[in-house]
Amino acid sequence: MSTTPPPDTEEAPSTEIDLNTQIDLGQNTTEEKSENDQTAPSDDMFFSTMSDPEPKTKQTEDMDEIFQLNKPMANVNLNEPEVDEDDDDPFSFSNKTPQPKPVVSTEINIQPVLSDPRPVPPKLEPKIETEPVKPALSTFAHNIEDEDDEEKGKYLEITLSEPHKIGDGMGSYMVYKITIKTNIPSFKSKEFTTNRRFSDFLTLFEKLKEKHLPAGRILPPAPEKDMIGMAKVKMSKDTETSPVDFLEKRRAALQRFLERLAAHKTFRYDPDFRDFLEISDELPKTSNMSALSGAGMLKMFKSVTESVSKITVKMEETDQWFDEKSRQIDNLYVQYKKLHSVAELLYGWRKDLAASTKEFSKTTAILANSEEQLSLSRALSHLGEAYEKIDQIYVEQANADYFKFAELIKDYVCLFDNIKEVFFQRIKTFGNWQRAEDTLKLKKENKAKLEATNKLDKIPAVLAEINEWEAKVAKSKEDFEQISKTIKEEIKRFDLNRAIEFKTQLTNYLETMLQNQESIVKVWEQYYPEVKAI
Repeated sequence: MSTTPPPDTEEAPSTEIDLNTQIDLGQNTTEEKSENDQTAPSDDMFFSTMSDPEPKTKQTEDMDEIFQLNKPMANVNLNEPEVDEDDDDPFSFSNKTPQPKPVVSTEINIQPVLSDPRPVPPKLEPKIETEPVKPALSTFAHNIEDEDDEEKGKYLEITLSEPHKIGDGMGSYMVYKITIKTNIPSFKSKEFTTNRRFSDFLTLFEKLKEKHLPAGRILPPAPEKDMIGMAKVKMSKDTETSPVDFLEKRRAALQRFLERLAAHKTFRYDPDFRDFLEISDELPKTSNMSALSGAGMLKMFKSVTESVSKITVKMEETDQWFDEKSRQIDNLYVQYKKLHSVAELLYGWRKDLAASTKEFSKTTAILANSEEQLSLSRALSHLGEAYEKIDQIYVEQANADYFKFAELIKDYVCLFDNIKEVFFQRIKTFGNWQRAEDTLKLKKENKAKLEATNKLDKIPAVLAEINEWEAKVAKSKEDFEQISKTIKEEIKRFDLNRAIEFKTQLTNYLETMLQNQESIVKVWEQYYPEVKAI
């Protein structure tokens, strides 16, 4: 193509530029035009036709290139525009391709209809298949839970069953059978059973709380007391109960409590927890379990004192991680509490639906007996049987709503409350450190006053106190740093286990719901021919 400009243009002096410089300028101009062609290709073509002294030659070359693209699509490398994605200069060309090939790639992009769409999906499939979302979660969970190589392969399985009442009247109590299977060497046997009453679980929780809460460990929630529910059980004459009654709820809560203790790498090796599982005899009773005992009143007074301390004790947080986590836990606590209220409403609604369905089944059966037409009577009778089956499905779904969803949310509401207790223990430890430093400061000021008044006989005693309080300051600082480190580890483990447990429980919950819905569909499919036979 000739590079001589028309004689009537004002750029005539540019003919003295070197030929290589003109080629480079022409390439840059061609690429800039190719990018502008993506927005208004028709206007650029019209402009080039009017301004180019040789429009026929350039238009013929451009059309030939387009026709060559549309004919042999198999010879065109569709991946060529992606080769220079990492290049810092998008307007540079490879030395191996002297021809202006970026124009070709641009034409492919602005005319996707003319190209074969089948090569496009293979470019997207590797990106979708290589997303490591699920493998990353499972790998991270394995690394966190099995921090030590010694813990790999060890298990501690606990099952609660056969709740039965001992005694009669208000002096009776419930006992639960605990079956343990483990390969941990610290236990004496690999498989054994024991019996425990409800107060034994509360005693275990109090012992673990006294030892591990000041250290920053997050304890699983203890099972709650229910005076009204237990009174009904004590006054009942038999132990036959429905699957969703008081005893089943308490049994499930106690088993979740033990399972969470067994899953923690610190609690599973605690001597009190091991004695709770291994000792076959009845455990000694503690005096602080009764609310009217002296120890119980002292415990209540201590709880009130700590509640007041939470309001009065202040700490200017210097760690951004704790500041953000504290706000996050407070927000999650509020939202989970709301979700638990809604889940309990769902459970109550499902129970009411099951009861209404059962009543409808009975009414339909009575109507079928009163109907004189044989075909209609048979259809109504089968309708009552269908609703009776659906009633059982609704009962199963109500149980799933409670045990697989509502109770899971409730446990995490209590866990968030325990995390707030752990954060408060850190604030108390910081307060102890600050008080030790203030006391040390006063001791040093007292020493300075004695030296100023020339009371040298009292200085040795003051120096001994200063050394003592310096050791206390160092110990308090070390305790604060240690509890901060432990809390971070516990929160990291808690967040991971929360994601894994929710995924497992929600998957199980949804699978149960789908199975129940499929069962309802099968019931109606079996009943449908009866309606058509009327």
